[in-house]
Order: sequence, then structure tokens, then C-alpha cells
Amino acid sequence: MTYVRDPKSATLAEYDVIILGTGFVESILAGALARIGKSVLHLDSNEYYGGSWTSFNFQELLDWAQLLQGRVEESNGNSQETDFEGKKALPINLSKVRHQAYSTIEYVIYANLKHAEENEGSEFGEEQTDDSAKTALDYDALARFLLTSEEYEQSEAIAKVITEQFKSKILDRTRENEEAIVIESTRLAHLLHLHKDDENISEETIRHVSTSLSNFERIETLATLLKESRRYNLDLAPKIMPCRGELIELLISSGVGRYLEFKALDRTYIYSDQDKYDKVPCSKEDVFTSQTVSLVDKRKLMRFLTFALDYTKSPEKFEGYEETSYDIFLKEKFQIDGKLLSAVLYAIALVRTNVNNVNTRQGLTYTQRYLKSLGRYGNAAFLVALYGAGNEIAQGFCRISAVFGGIYMLNHSVRHLLIDKSSNNFTGLIDANGQQLSSTFLVTAIDYIPENILQEHKECDQTSRAIVIIDQYIHEEGDATLTIFPPDSVGNEYPISVLQFSAGTQTCPEDKYVLYMSTKAYGDSAKADLHNALEKLVNLSNNDASLSSCKPNPLFALFYRHNYRDITSLSSSLPNNIIVTSDPDSSLDFEAATIQAKQLFEKMCPNDEFLPAGPDPDEEDFNID
Repeated sequence: MTYVRDPKSATLAEYDVIILGTGFVESILAGALARIGKSVLHLDSNEYYGGSWTSFNFQELLDWAQLLQGRVEESNGNSQETDFEGKKALPINLSKVRHQAYSTIEYVIYANLKHAEENEGSEFGEEQTDDSAKTALDYDALARFLLTSEEYEQSEAIAKVITEQFKSKILDRTRENEEAIVIESTRLAHLLHLHKDDENISEETIRHVSTSLSNFERIETLATLLKESRRYNLDLAPKIMPCRGELIELLISSGVGRYLEFKALDRTYIYSDQDKYDKVPCSKEDVFTSQTVSLVDKRKLMRFLTFALDYTKSPEKFEGYEETSYDIFLKEKFQIDGKLLSAVLYAIALVRTNVNNVNTRQGLTYTQRYLKSLGRYGNAAFLVALYGAGNEIAQGFCRISAVFGGIYMLNHSVRHLLIDKSSNNFTGLIDANGQQLSSTFLVTAIDYIPENILQEHKECDQTSRAIVIIDQYIHEEGDATLTIFPPDSVGNEYPISVLQFSAGTQTCPEDKYVLYMSTKAYGDSAKADLHNALEKLVNLSNNDASLSSCKPNPLFALFYRHNYRDITSLSSSLPNNIIVTSDPDSSLDFEAATIQAKQLFEKMCPNDEFLPAGPDPDEEDFNID
């Protein structure tokens, strides 16, 4: 790629387009605009590609979570609008705006029960002694003191006390253990600090903090994860791709797919009563061989799937139901209900919201896309990008941009956007070095939008997410699976999806698995929204009885909410030549984002072709393992 480390060495001070952020949509636009000959300058304040779509190794994920929890200071700069050569200079406060995009961030380190049993009596199990009752009282007293003492009001002071406590018990001073002690001490200090303002600190809170202070196995778990940090590629907004869809066709036609590798999504499961997980049939063969679908339901399902595959050829079958909710159509026209209805709605059509919000026409479109995706790349409807989907795909399109002259500057901050006072048009920007760069258009991720253009209190959809590292697979061994919890199955208001990835997707080491959980937000926090489903999948009891369970043990979980901010989050004062891209939505695929990229390109260049085919865009070059 064409990188520029020193902005003063850039060959141009004026470009057709400046792009801020290397997220999924911005990167597609960079490739498309450079491909038709536009001069493109692509900047990102981060050191990495992908923006809100990126993937991190384990250490980077912890750093990201701590930053958004407010533990790492980041300069906000001047927030006041100024005048620059007769133009309005609107300050960019990336740190503050990015913090507004995420909420209810909490991560948990779990004791590795298997290792704890092996290490009983060692430096990681010293609390298991004859004096354990006295030790428990000591930790209760320490927890009570830290929660109530006015001497320790700040997180930093609390963290120092906890760090010394851990160091006095953990004798093995490896680099990873030292790092783990600092991280876990900081996490516990943050937890304690949150309870400092409680009027009445409950005994339950004291006991929870006491248990955390005495649980040295968590340090060992964290140290192991840190040691293997670089072997993780953890997506902030994990998504899969239909084998026939907008993105897959774009990857093939543009040639970007040749830079990427994929795995097929092996299986889909749906949670049913009595803690069972039924495998969702995804082909005629699967329907007929399924042991969980009755003969009567098999006939109903086959009749419906045959219709849905070419539903536009039989409009009389859904006439009058076009705007009716999809579930009513399925019940009344095909007598599909119960478990079979849940499978069609949530595992095949991948409905992600209240079914009343999905009409029949939309539902049939989603179902047909699923059915047409089957058989293209084996007996699977979806593909998974290796090494982390969001930033790998983004880098592929950035490579196209660079091939056609795009210039890239990572870790390059922007101070101000320049707006003409008379026309209210964007004219350029001032970067962190004070250099003025001009362009006809600005394409930007919403994180770079000045605060006075953002509607700070605008309500937007939120997605509750969790990244969970476990020690074995949850159903059957495989590289990639999807599990769906239908609404109300575990007290959830909306469907919960759980993607499980193995080392075969280059997501984690060989002996680990990663769960990506997500649902439309509805409760008090991401953890509250997802806890019941997680409890069904893994051992959360964290006691000796769990060792005999067939469930996997969790090692780490990060819970967070992500706001879906789009152009409706902006004020009417947004200049017409500033093109704003949206955050990742709650869907499981990239289809809406890919469509948005195409629409924004057509808005900017209505007479040009969107990412015309490059040299040798042969499907044989599309690398699917």
C-alpha cells in the first residue's frame, strides 16, 4: 500500500476525497472511488484498520475495554469552534464521541477449574488451607474496609492495595503473571469504585468483592490468555456472509476476495425446551434425515421451502399478506408453528427483532436468500472470514484503493473540519500537525463528526454483545457454528445469536473456542441481556461440581453495548458534501452495510460504475477452505 508517515511528504494538499476511518463501509468506498480515478487520502486516528469493525488480539481487547471504561486518559483537546482563514473550524473530539458509542462495558476473568484442581496447595491455591475460614474472614474485612474507607476514594489507590495483596500470595513472578496482577487489580478497583457511592453497601456486595480478592486462579487464567494473546483475532462486531448476497458478489467481481480466506459455517442449532439444542435442517437431505422433526412437520417444511425458493413466481400465495407479520403468514398459509416456526423465523430467516416488525415480504426475502445460498460452497448457507472478518475485509478494499493511487495514514489524528461560512460546505481539514488538507468530499465514520453536529441525546438502537473464551466446544466439534435462542426461551425479549469459532477460523489457539453473543438490547446492561443464555451454554457456577459437567468452562467474558448511530443521529446542519457512514448494526451479516456503501458511492458519483471488475476476478481465485 501507499503509506505516508510524514504528512508534509504527501504529494498533494488537495484531493477529490478525504476519508476518515478505515471501517468496513469507508474502506469499500475508498476502493470504489480510487478505482474510478479519484484521488483519495485515507486517514485513521487508530493504529489499526477496521474502526468499529476491527478485530483485536487478547491484550488489545483488554486495552480497548479499559479505555472505554475511562481508565486510560485520552486528551480531549479544545472543544470550541474557532475561525480559520474566514472558515468555521469545527473541533473533532474522537475520544468523547467514541465513548458515547459504547456502554455497560464489563469484563470477567474466570478461574480455570481444571488448573485450580491441579494447583491445589500451590501458590495459586494457598487459600485452600486449614485456616480457610479465618482467611475468608480476613478477605471479608479487607473488602469491607476498601468499600467504606474514605482513605481510598480513587480507583488508583484501591488498585495499589489489591496489587500488593495479590503479590503477597502469588510467588511465581513471570511477566504474564505480573501483567495479570495489574489488570485484575485494576478491574477489581473499578468494581469497588462503582460501589463507593452506594448508601448502604450490602453483605452480598462485600462477599462478592471478598471472593474476587481471594480467587487467585483468575490470575493464572489471565496470565495464560496474555501469554497466547497474539493467537487471538477477536471481532468487535462479528458477522457472517450469505453464500449468495451483496458482499460475496462484490468480493468476487472486484477481485478483493482473492486476498481473503473463508470457512463454511458448519451447523446451526436452535435452543428448545428441556435444555436441548436441535440441529436446524438446511437442505432437503437434512429435512428428511432429521430426527427432531416429525414426519408431518417435514412435509409442511418441504412444501414451504419449495415455495419460498421462488416465491415471486407464486404471488397469489401471499396476496393480502404482504404487510402482515411473517409469523401469521406462516401459521395461516402453511400451518407452521411451534418449534418449526421458531426455526424458520430465527435460524433460517435470521429475524433479529420482534417478529411483529417483520412483514411477510421481508421475511420471504430473508428466507429466499438463505435457500439460494445453499449449495454454492458446500452444504452451508454462510461463510466466515478467517483472521477476523471486519478488518480483514476492510483491508482488502483498502488494498484496491492503494493499487489505484490511494494514500494511507494510520495513527494520524485530525483536529478540525473546515466549513465555508456562506455555503456551509466542507472545504478541508487541519490534521494533528497543523497541516491543511482540502477535498471536494469528506467521507467519514461517525466517530469523527464534531460534537455540535451530533445530536447527543438522540435515541438509537443498541446491540448487547459478549465475547467469551471457553475451554471446549459447546455442541459438536467444528470450525464455525451458530446457536439461536428464540425470544422468551431464556427470559430474553429478542433472539440471541451465538457464533462459536475455533482455531480453524484463526480466531483462537487450538485448545480454545470463542463465543460471540449478541441480541437487541432490552435490559439494564449487556451482561443482564445475555447472562441466562450464557449460563445454558457454559459452567458459570465456578465450583467443584462443575468439573464433572460436560459443559465447557468460561475463561474470559467481555460484555458491552454498542449504539447504532447513523445519519439520523446528526443535526440538519451537516454539510451536503460530508458523507457519513453508519456503525455496525445488529444483523448477523454485512448485507446492509454493503448496500449502504453502494448507495453512498452513487450519491457521490451517480454516473460512474461501482467497483467495476478488476483483472482476473475468477471465482476459482475465491479461497474457501
